[in-house]
Amino acid sequence: MLDTKLFDASHLSPVMPEYRPVPADEEEYRRLLRYAFRPEAGPELDEDDDEPELGDRRGLFEGDDLRCVCKHYWFTARVRGDWHDVAGLSAVASPPENRRRGLVAQLLAESLSEYRENEVYFSALWPFDYGFYRRYGWGTVTKYTKYETTPDALALDTEPTGEFRRLEADDWRLLEPVLDAHGERYTLTIDRTEEWWRHRVFEGWQKDPYVYAWMRDGEEQRSSNVSDDEPRDDEARGYVVYTIEEDGDDKRLRVWELAYADDDAYCHLLRFVQYHDSQVERVRLYEPENTDLLDVVDDPRKVECEVRTGPMFRLVDVQRALESLSYPDDARGRVVLQVSDPLAEWNEGTFELVTDEVVRCDRIDAGDDFDANPDATFDIDATTDVNTLSQLVAGYYSVEDGERLGDLVVVDADARDRLATLFPKRNVFLREGF
Repeated sequence: MLDTKLFDASHLSPVMPEYRPVPADEEEYRRLLRYAFRPEAGPELDEDDDEPELGDRRGLFEGDDLRCVCKHYWFTARVRGDWHDVAGLSAVASPPENRRRGLVAQLLAESLSEYRENEVYFSALWPFDYGFYRRYGWGTVTKYTKYETTPDALALDTEPTGEFRRLEADDWRLLEPVLDAHGERYTLTIDRTEEWWRHRVFEGWQKDPYVYAWMRDGEEQRSSNVSDDEPRDDEARGYVVYTIEEDGDDKRLRVWELAYADDDAYCHLLRFVQYHDSQVERVRLYEPENTDLLDVVDDPRKVECEVRTGPMFRLVDVQRALESLSYPDDARGRVVLQVSDPLAEWNEGTFELVTDEVVRCDRIDAGDDFDANPDATFDIDATTDVNTLSQLVAGYYSVEDGERLGDLVVVDADARDRLATLFPKRNVFLREGF
């Protein structure tokens, strides 16, 4: 059932616009995206508007007229130590003549319904405006660090060992173990498909990047006492994905992705970037939220460091999402949450989460429950909006953060301790662009 609390349907046509797939050959879809994200390019379509057919196109139609669009990507991501299906929402676009009609709100609500029907209980997106998507229940769950510096500032006291190898898309399997090792540290790491590696790592939107891997030195390995369990010389230990761009009168090397299995590989990747000192004047790096590079370089004053916010995250179905998670072994017991949701009426209510030998989550505010057991009492331990609950589930917020920065209200210290045991804070980093 579509919830219309956040939009006024009075300006819509008498018949509610229909949510349905957008055909692959629908040029209006491409025109809407071009106007939304590249209006300076003008109205005429060109080769840059073509995109690999990753994900599923959706739109709202009035008759045969396409009014607004989005795209759904279907991921598998690590959430609190386990792999879960996550829907990536992208390419939300509406032309100016169709705005202020509630169409985007309807599109988002219909998208959540589709995710739920497909038993996908988590959603993520990169917002064009954080406040806009916060109104509809998504919450920020990632911060990342943008470093800006010169190649010379990355000159480290690192002995040049190993081999740098330029890779092509057919080499994507070499990089999987590196991403796995690096991604184990972070919630919301995506389990990439071959298609994603080929079309979203080795290919770019307007130009393709360079991809280089650092390989362990085979001669060094053979001369050392490295066991058979250690990485062999034909295995990548780190990789870097980058482009070189015009930056005014200068050139800048822009690192889109940096992944490494250990600190040794990290230093070698920085050495590789530093080797471009004869070609570029500036370097830009993106990493998970940290300031480690300031401690690695000789002079941290030569490195500009800025923390930025990244993707947002949302529970699609509170009851089923909470029931699907794994909880710490010492998180045995019961907690009752009252949840508000501006877009999904099935999330609006009171839920009892029990984490004993079998985890279950029941909605307990329906009349049938009280009729069946009129003497039952359901003391609420905490109230929250779906935004803050989503941030707790991801591990971006601790319970203390949720109370201080979000919309979480906890009734007492005992309930606070139980919630903190259920939802300990995690390192969260969703690196994928979509």
